[in-house]
Amino acid sequence: MISRTLVALAFMTAALAVPTILSTREDAPTDADLLGSCPGGPGSPNVEHADTCNLVNIVNNPNKRVFKALGDPQLNCGGGTDAVSVSLGGETSVSQTVTADANVGIDIEGISIGGGVSTENGSTQTQSKTVTYSIPPGRQAVYVTGIDQTSQSGNVQVNFADRQFDHFQWTTGSTITQLTPTNNVVFDVYESACGSDPNDFSSLH
Repeated sequence: MISRTLVALAFMTAALAVPTILSTREDAPTDADLLGSCPGGPGSPNVEHADTCNLVNIVNNPNKRVFKALGDPQLNCGGGTDAVSVSLGGETSVSQTVTADANVGIDIEGISIGGGVSTENGSTQTQSKTVTYSIPPGRQAVYVTGIDQTSQSGNVQVNFADRQFDHFQWTTGSTITQLTPTNNVVFDVYESACGSDPNDFSSLH
């Protein structure tokens, strides 16, 4: 009898020692709740707005150069045979973008996530420049800037002022990717045939 009691107590002690895995709890907030509660997010009916959200478990990806138009395209598409001299350029801003690596059920565009390079370098780059350019007949042109962006992926640690589902801090199971602009910038004229999309920069790298 005594031995059976000891075995039962040992089993109960071992069971109590097993840590709670938050990601598998049925009463845990979803990733949609957590990401939606981040600053700039749409909010969630299940948790309060978070104080801060930070990228954790960071993986550094290869940088990506993103091209954007400076000003409007200029056209020489009237059927003439002469080149046209125009002024190209203007101003544009590139901000940090956040995308989920899986469908989390909400639009996370515009949420603010700190940590990683965004904390060190800021999250927006503004570029302004103009140039005089001669557009051949049957062509169109736009001045573009190519802004190098760091790419980092990771989970999001969400920090609350009050306990949410018994905890002040939660971490998403889903991963997100941040693109953060740097000051590594190039400029060029993008020329294309009349009738095509003058702002399709998919061929630029």
